[in-house]
Amino acid sequence: METRRIAILGSGRLGRGIAENAASKGYEVILFSQGAGSQDAPHKIEQSLSRKLAKWSLTESEKRVILSRISYTSDLKELANVDLLIEATIDHFYTKQELLRTADRLCQPNVVFILTSATLCVSAIARGISRSDLLVGVHFIPPVPNVPLVELSHSEDTSEEAIKVAEHFVAKLGKSIVYLQESAGLINPRALVTLINEGAYMVDEGVADIPSVEKVLKESWTMDQGPFEMADRMGLDTILHWMEQLQDAFGDRYAPAPLIRRFVRTGRLGVKSNVGFFAYTQDGLIDRTWQEQED
Repeated sequence: METRRIAILGSGRLGRGIAENAASKGYEVILFSQGAGSQDAPHKIEQSLSRKLAKWSLTESEKRVILSRISYTSDLKELANVDLLIEATIDHFYTKQELLRTADRLCQPNVVFILTSATLCVSAIARGISRSDLLVGVHFIPPVPNVPLVELSHSEDTSEEAIKVAEHFVAKLGKSIVYLQESAGLINPRALVTLINEGAYMVDEGVADIPSVEKVLKESWTMDQGPFEMADRMGLDTILHWMEQLQDAFGDRYAPAPLIRRFVRTGRLGVKSNVGFFAYTQDGLIDRTWQEQED
């Protein structure tokens, strides 16, 4: 069966990125969104495309075509008419499993499910759904449209046909695949949270302030974004949750730095709250004026 219409469960940064990427490659996308902030998804996707337009990465007509391919709904009954399902929700075991159980009942029997989890294994989630052979783990790395690879894993029950469907979809998005054995945290999330966490520990210990740690790590490794900005854009609550999941799996080497816990406790979640390690404008850019005041 040819994949033309895809469903994405979750309209956060990850889901929006996948939707934009898929629509730009010709897929018809249904973005399912519920809860606080879901109404912002259309605006944020258009904002992302407008930044590309300003950089001459696409034309106004291309932007309009991409936006026309994305529809938004909270009605899960529309899952009955999709060719591929991608879950892009919070990395919480029961949240993902319950949502996929519901989708399992509503989707056509041959529809492949893609699990985007950063910290949960495919086999653990697969035990809760009837189509365990059609569940493939594909970890997309934000910002999804700009990162040219994904991490792919699967359980022993996953069929070759399901893997091929996922491979074809990823290839059409213009991304290469790194194949991994099942492991909590895969490669990118484990390495990323380690870098963010160690940087936060250094700030807590008084080794240097936030801008200094960010500057050294960003410029010495020629990164487009430093670890603290990456954490802010992903959401410090998400990063903290990942660390707690990895601490459960691997022990105290992933114990979250007190600074990160303090920031989350006080609502400094990053871009979504306009302040985390750094402060941000309404357009999602770092507010340099605020930083100068902090200094």
